[in-house]
Amino acid sequence: MKKIGLIAGSKDLPLLFSSEAKKKNPGLEIIAVGIKGETSKKISFFADKVYWVFPGELKKITEILVKEGVNTSVLAGQVSPYRIFRGRNNWDELMRKVSASAPDFRPHSIFTEIIKEIEKHGINFVNSITYLEEFTVSSGVNNGITLSASLEKEINHALSFARKISDLDIGQTAVFKNKSVVAVEALEGTDNTIKRAYKICGSDFIAVKLAKENQDLRFDVPVVGLKTIKLLGKYKAKALVLEKGRALILDKPKFLFLADKFKIPVIGV
Repeated sequence: MKKIGLIAGSKDLPLLFSSEAKKKNPGLEIIAVGIKGETSKKISFFADKVYWVFPGELKKITEILVKEGVNTSVLAGQVSPYRIFRGRNNWDELMRKVSASAPDFRPHSIFTEIIKEIEKHGINFVNSITYLEEFTVSSGVNNGITLSASLEKEINHALSFARKISDLDIGQTAVFKNKSVVAVEALEGTDNTIKRAYKICGSDFIAVKLAKENQDLRFDVPVVGLKTIKLLGKYKAKALVLEKGRALILDKPKFLFLADKFKIPVIGV
């Protein structure tokens, strides 16, 4: 029986991955490693086996995957930046060693080193979009809304800034209004960035979420879900712009239905 390891972060992406992997590969055995305080307990309904570890127990994670004979693995779902900046006291010796070899403390750098360490044991990591291609954003407007010429012009202007912000690895999400940068995501996440932007500029803003040029999709896939589109609807956003083929929409049919209801075009670029 084929096996795949799943290091499961928070929210619904690990659940979606497990469900779709099973659907597309009957007989696939999923060995999940859940992070206490992060991973949904619902993962037990989707994976064949679930092991639980504390954040920072890298040696234990590696030992589990090796013991289970896993040679392919995926890391799906966010692990809070809090675990990197304020949770270091609970890290094991291996995690401390691996983090010390990273050039900086950006999540991208830390997770790159984690994957390198685990792959030393013959475990290959595939990207988090594996089995989820139909949930990615398509090119152009993904729902039934026609863009006005003025909105299209405003989006293009926002993109010229958002691409640079993303490529500098400052943040995936940026919010624009009247050709001004209102808010840029740091480590607080997309939804908190949108809330902060609304407090500053009110409604009628454009939210842009892009992958950087060298985005590592093995652990850093841009994701939006129902909470985000409901928030954009509540704040009467003008548009949501995402990376075609490299951003995932959770609950995609319902997400696009709500986007239509809120009259918010969802655009893949």
